[in-house]
Amino acid sequence: MRTEQFMKLVEKYDGFQFVPAYRDDEDHFIGGKGNNYWYFINKNGKTKELYLGIYADGQWQDRCIKGSGKKKTEKEMPPGSTIKRIAEEAYLHQDEEWVKKKKNPKVIQDSHPHYHYVLGFGDKALDVSEQYGVTIAYSDLKDLSAGFHLRYLHTGADVDVPEG
Repeated sequence: MRTEQFMKLVEKYDGFQFVPAYRDDEDHFIGGKGNNYWYFINKNGKTKELYLGIYADGQWQDRCIKGSGKKKTEKEMPPGSTIKRIAEEAYLHQDEEWVKKKKNPKVIQDSHPHYHYVLGFGDKALDVSEQYGVTIAYSDLKDLSAGFHLRYLHTGADVDVPEG
């Protein structure tokens, strides 16, 4: 299952975070360190929504924080909801038929080596990190707002748990 896959990635690298960048200066921070996992959306330099999950003794404790200052709200979320959302976003589109059909994709060697998948003549494209297995880029000519690219990726000591 994808949730366990992401948790193993965080454990293996003693922390893992990557940031897909969407249009209109919106970044999605997806990461984990120790027993803390997070997914948050930053738009124009401000955090809009922060989902935090803590996994301890086989149990999840999740919460969502929206806004800041006097407008800041916090509420408990269903157990495991943060890691579920992380798994959906981290492995976005990888289970689609057009991706699974492509056997033995070639690795594109660039600053971040990845597998490149294309549907049709570029109608959709997907890049999956060779080393980490997460989706680092996506484009869809019929839905430009769904497209994103990798802003950055950090592991280990370079990963900081966000404050909630």
